This record gives sequence, C-alpha cells and structure tokens, in this order.
Amino acid sequence: MMSGLGHTPCRSRRETMGKTVTKQARAELTRLLLLDAAAALFYRDGYAATSMVDIAREAGVTKGGLYFHFSSKDEICDEVQSAAVAVLRGHVARTRGSRPHLRRLAGLSRVLMGWLAEDAKVGASFRLAREMGSNDPRFAAFVRAWMGQVRADIAAAHGAGELSPHVRPDMAALLVVVTCVGLESAAASGTIPADTDLASTLSELWRVIEAARPADSAAAEATGT
Repeated sequence: MMSGLGHTPCRSRRETMGKTVTKQARAELTRLLLLDAAAALFYRDGYAATSMVDIAREAGVTKGGLYFHFSSKDEICDEVQSAAVAVLRGHVARTRGSRPHLRRLAGLSRVLMGWLAEDAKVGASFRLAREMGSNDPRFAAFVRAWMGQVRADIAAAHGAGELSPHVRPDMAALLVVVTCVGLESAAASGTIPADTDLASTLSELWRVIEAARPADSAAAEATGT
C-alpha cells in the first residue's frame, strides 16, 4: 500500500526544476519537492526514523536548502498535515450540498481509503497521528479535521432523518472513525494483505449502515424527495 508513495511527484518536480524558471518559482518548487519527500518518508518510515538529512537526500536538495525553507522537522510535519487538510477541504467543498448526507459521508470514507494508497500527505498524516498523536496533539491535526467532518456529516444525517431513531449520532460517528482507522492500521501493520482494496472493504460497512436506515428515508431517496 505504501510502496513508491511520493516518488512520482518528487521526480516530476525535479524535471520541472531542470527547466528555466524564475527564482521565486524555483524556491516554491523546492519547497514542494521537500514536502513531497518528507510526506513519503514519514509515511514509509515514520516520524522518529526520518531525519532532516533523509528528507534533503530524498528530495535531492542540499541540507542548507532544506533549512532555508524549514527550520525543524516539526515544521515540516505541520506543513505536510496542512497540505493533507487542504485535500480534505477540497473534497468537502466539491461535494457540499449533496444529499443524502450518509451517502456523502460514505463517499468521503471511500475517498479517504483511496488517498491512503495514493497520497503520501494523507498517509503520512494518519501515521503521524497513530505514532505521535498521544505525545503531542499537533501530530493529529489532519485526523482531527477529518473526524470533525465525520461528526458534522453524521449530525446532518441525523437532522435529516437518515439515521434510525435507535442509532445514536455520537456512536455512529465513532463507528465510522474506528473502522477507517482500524483499516489503515491493519494495512500498515501487515495484518491484512497489502493489496487489500480498502475502499471496497469499507463499502461493506456502508451496506450495513444503509440497511439500518428508516424505511421512510430510504423511500424518500428512491423517489428523489
């Protein structure tokens, strides 16, 4: 699931760096190259095993060039998570207003599983939270943003009558969070095969949830009301 993450963006940015660009554009490309490299290493090796020298080497940037952009590894962690949050916010903005709310949340959950396989920034943010979040809440910035969106969608679904009256919104949100985190952890640890399609696996959860919806909510969706 994690092999090769971050290398394609790094390579494409290096190719761009080889072209004639302005000094400001070159500085921005270097910064992005460093973030790509840091995300790939944090996701693959974890925070403790990744050094500033490792990041500079992975990006093909001098150590001085690295410190010109980032003063510490923690600062890079913050930037990686900010980039991941931007990915989340972009998806939420594109799907805002869509109904029903549960289906929108199901879509977000499946997209998240895709990001874990394809976007090192999101994968790194999950690993940072898993390994370092109990030591410092700053490492859980992305996960907190994602959990907040889960709770908001569940609350909206509850308000729209999409949840069975027997389902507590806080417990429904917890179920979604625990399932997604559990799948990520199981894939990262090798508990499940590395080629497991996490998005398809998660779809099974949503089949169970949708089966528990009130009959009038299901009927309303079928008629488009």
